[in-house]
Amino acid sequence: MTATGARDVPALLRALQAQDPGRPRVTWYGPDGERVELSARVLDNWVAKTGNLLVEELDATAGTTVRLDLPMHWRAAVWALAVPAVGAHLVGPGDPDADAPDVLVTTVPNAAHTAEPGRVVAVELAALARSVADLPPGALDYNAEVSGFGDVLVPADDPAPLPPLPPLADGVRLLVTDATWDVTGALLAPLAAGGSVVLWGRPQAPPARVLESEGITAGLDHT
Repeated sequence: MTATGARDVPALLRALQAQDPGRPRVTWYGPDGERVELSARVLDNWVAKTGNLLVEELDATAGTTVRLDLPMHWRAAVWALAVPAVGAHLVGPGDPDADAPDVLVTTVPNAAHTAEPGRVVAVELAALARSVADLPPGALDYNAEVSGFGDVLVPADDPAPLPPLPPLADGVRLLVTDATWDVTGALLAPLAAGGSVVLWGRPQAPPARVLESEGITAGLDHT
């Protein structure tokens, strides 16, 4: 049992909203000076829209495999929550299905990725981007399409249960870097502890003033 009492992503997001819907849960610092902050309410909204896109546009069900070819980013965090929320399965480089997932979510779609039209989702990471430039034929433009989906998640199947999570202090404010980014330990674990994450995507180390202003209480070691 987690600190929030949640057993799956939809229950986790409900618990975080019940605690404080306006509290920041995911904060991202981009390499070009961007800073994006998602409260519990806003995070739930993005996950709902993305999850509904998965179900309604890509026919995701329990057992659907989804590979996220995305760097550490707030949009990657949204996808990482939306996939298990609809019962689908995230696959990574070490998984048997990684080379041929049912759905590929990527920033660099190309002709090889679009052999099955509608099964490749292109994502533009720029903070205010409303569409993907140079979208290949057959790829789905996430930025252009996601806003049209519902604000309440209606999954096609039961959500996937949370995986075993490393223990973190209740209410942790966790600093995560590219070297320590992973879905289980750097996203699900702090949220399940009733906490939040700061995704530091800049090449230089975060200065002390950022650590103080963000209220960082813990970081992850790169092992």
